[in-house]
Amino acid sequence: MGLLAHRLAVPPQMAQAAVDAEGVRERKRRALPSVLIVYLNLALWLFPDQGMRACLRELAAGMPRLAGDLAGWRNVASTSVSQARQRMGPGVMWRIFSQLAGPMGGPGSRWRGRRVCAVDGTEVKVPDSEVNAGFFAGPKSSPFPVLRLVALAECHTRSVISAAWSAYSMGERTLVHRLLPAFGDGMLVIFDRGFCSHLFFRDAAATGTDLLFRVSASFSLHPARVLADGTYLAELKPRVKRDGPPITVRVIEYSVTSTTSKILRRATSEVFCLVTNLLDPAQAPAPELIGLYRRRWNIETVFKALKVDIGAARPVLRSAHPDTIIAEIWSLLAVYQILLRLAGAALIGHRPGGQDDTGLGEVSIKNAHGALRRTIGQAAGRLGDMMKAFAEEVWTTLVPVRPSRTAPRKPKARRGERSPTQTVTHKIIMHRMRQPRTLPQAA
Repeated sequence: MGLLAHRLAVPPQMAQAAVDAEGVRERKRRALPSVLIVYLNLALWLFPDQGMRACLRELAAGMPRLAGDLAGWRNVASTSVSQARQRMGPGVMWRIFSQLAGPMGGPGSRWRGRRVCAVDGTEVKVPDSEVNAGFFAGPKSSPFPVLRLVALAECHTRSVISAAWSAYSMGERTLVHRLLPAFGDGMLVIFDRGFCSHLFFRDAAATGTDLLFRVSASFSLHPARVLADGTYLAELKPRVKRDGPPITVRVIEYSVTSTTSKILRRATSEVFCLVTNLLDPAQAPAPELIGLYRRRWNIETVFKALKVDIGAARPVLRSAHPDTIIAEIWSLLAVYQILLRLAGAALIGHRPGGQDDTGLGEVSIKNAHGALRRTIGQAAGRLGDMMKAFAEEVWTTLVPVRPSRTAPRKPKARRGERSPTQTVTHKIIMHRMRQPRTLPQAA
């Protein structure tokens, strides 16, 4: 099982406890016991280019008990493996992911004592079986059924704190409510356009979480009071009275200008509008909140890691049944968390003083995935040597923090032509609301 059985990953005790908690432990001896299926579900994401029987062979090389009884499963049909995965259900892998999920950043990753997190969603195509089509559905433009996935991730480390899935028929605005149990005091959660509404803002603020939403230009916000820093207070109004009273929010408007050095060309972006429940400019300065909104992009790199670095850009998942599709999703998230946890331990071991602010944002998930994959099939007694090799791979393939863009994106130059090097400077321009005579001025 390699490093999959490491104490920071899924040791056998954790796998067995999850199986027992779901009540799916087999009553008689089977060629494919539930604990083996747990590791198979994980290994399928380490070998996305191989079939289930090939993954079983990889696992067996490091499991002496299983390797000694090859005749019991070597010729097992793929349908038997699928039935064993379906029999175990998705609950076991959800329990595994739940134990691996959570924030990993140290004190240095916080902003004014708050853990900075982000929420976003993505879509995943599933095989076009009859049962999947009936369960998940999908847009008319897609030949495959589609599953929706939303996640709450820590921006500094990219660690997933919570996730939720649904059929395509449920929108992200509804699905995101399932993440609310993971919200709480000491968190600042950032959202992109499309999530802000009176109902969700009310429920999210009730958890004690500080919120920062970007809203579209069509979002109706009328200034009620101008603050000293040029931001203003407005009210989020409910759609119906039973949703509660209006909510006072603070609105920050700004744009970004880009200036090209050689031809002195200046371009101005659209107006960005941020809405927050941090109403005091002294406690939450607008320039700092604008800077924090840029960190929301880190959750996009989480989805890229899940789909490309781990999933090898598979166009669709494997399973033909909803239960195993959901188990695949939880297994994918579990593998991602395993990579981060192992990489975090590797970095702490290499950095002076074993500092806890590990800088997981520099870890190459693709290289860490390859290093973990190479440990599968090695005996569990060599976990120490495997961890040293894994740590060396992680440490030598760190990705430096990406610098600011120095030139706008442009088509590749034709052969024989040279693209001139240009320096582009970006400047954030706050749109300070002037005090109209009809609005009261805040102190």
